[in-house]
Amino acid sequence: MFDIIARNLTQRKLRTGLTVFGIALGIFAVMVMGGMSEYFRLHVDRTFDMMTDKIQVWPESGFVGGSLDESKVRDIRRVPGVSDSYGLLWMPLDMESIGLFGSFVMGIEPEKQALTLKDTKLIGGRYLVPGDRLRAVVGNNVAREFKLKVGDELEVKSKKLRRTSSITYIRNFTVVGIMEFTGTDFDYVIAVPLDTAQDFYDVGKTVSYILVVPETGADPENLAKRIELGVSNVKAFSPQELRKQVEQSLVVINLITLSAALLAALIGGLSVMNTMLMSVSERTKDFGLFKAMGASLKDILFMTMGEAALMGVLGGILGVAGGSLFIHYMNEFLIANGVVLFAITPQLVVVAMLFATLLGTFSGIIPAYRAAKLSPMEALRYE
Repeated sequence: MFDIIARNLTQRKLRTGLTVFGIALGIFAVMVMGGMSEYFRLHVDRTFDMMTDKIQVWPESGFVGGSLDESKVRDIRRVPGVSDSYGLLWMPLDMESIGLFGSFVMGIEPEKQALTLKDTKLIGGRYLVPGDRLRAVVGNNVAREFKLKVGDELEVKSKKLRRTSSITYIRNFTVVGIMEFTGTDFDYVIAVPLDTAQDFYDVGKTVSYILVVPETGADPENLAKRIELGVSNVKAFSPQELRKQVEQSLVVINLITLSAALLAALIGGLSVMNTMLMSVSERTKDFGLFKAMGASLKDILFMTMGEAALMGVLGGILGVAGGSLFIHYMNEFLIANGVVLFAITPQLVVVAMLFATLLGTFSGIIPAYRAAKLSPMEALRYE
């Protein structure tokens, strides 16, 4: 039966090729959009894996636009169940272009680097040490974007308001360390001493948020609530609660990206259905002859749906291969600018191939049903 299916497809090479190409384009879209969704998912998972042992405390006003006085750090340390707490200051490297992607200057106490970055290793140089001033440890993507090596200088700008005007200040920070690629937010970080960052950005003794290390055996959920009750004007998020909020935001991004991909794939499915309907119409006499020779309903269905499924598989292979190549070269291009946007996972490849096969198979159901229902006598008389 398979040789008949293959021969039927090769007899109409141009039409078969165009149909396979249509499916391939749809699966290409699934790979690219799915690759973006997979990257965001992996990025969030890896980032939270590094933060699972800490509670985050933010200004009551929310994640953006607020700040906390460093006195809150001392207040939080007095809450029962808190082992340690310290603040981080995050500022965009490019003050005029704040977007979803980009590098950030992170002010951090040198003594807290190991606690924050956990097991992250350096591919060169050292971490910050007490007494450092205009020194920086940079993330892997930052190093790639600015082609930095240990000992190079990185220009950082800040804007300060003076009466009715804005003055831009520039400082050159010497790179003393480069972190390995982690697939987390820390790939986009320029870590500098906290007091240096506060002076440079003229923010006084404030931080963007505070990280809290619970005591051994303390329940993060209950501790987060105790912090909110014991410290005024703050909002505390346990790792589980923060992950839940971020994942809810990712659902929206995934729906947008995958909807576009599914639409493109469905268009490919319609091309399969159109091709198979034309094929059934052209081979009406052949189907009548098959049935007259004793072919069963199951044989006709298997042959017709097999042709559609095979086109789906071929389209899936081409789409996965094309999408994988596109993602590889796009990541190579983007990483030179300090950004990664796509990830290929075994799960994505399996889903894309399964979707292509099912798309081809189900698109062949109606044509197969029409072919199977043909009366042998009527089909043989068909002109």
